[in-house]
Amino acid sequence: MESWKQWLPGCPVDWQLRPPEAGVEAMRRQLLAILDDCHGTDCDRLRWRLHTAERAQELWLLRDQVFQVVLAQHCLQQAHERVDGLLAAFGQLLPARLTGRA
Repeated sequence: MESWKQWLPGCPVDWQLRPPEAGVEAMRRQLLAILDDCHGTDCDRLRWRLHTAERAQELWLLRDQVFQVVLAQHCLQQAHERVDGLLAAFGQLLPARLTGRA
């Protein structure tokens, strides 16, 4: 029984809920708007990941998946237009070294 006490601490998990960083909600809404006319399981999973992202960096890393979903349901040009339209907004949230503006 003693070994279980080491694995199960007496105090419950202390969840530290904090509001998202400035600008993250607006960026999240823009990414979700890109997926408005996309459907399917992959799109639903991606929407869930977008909703659960807490930082701008997480949203930045999901761009490729947004591109892939749009590409699968539309065309290459449409995917490029939608994702490239986000670069200016990401440029305001992220350091230049992450967005390739350095």
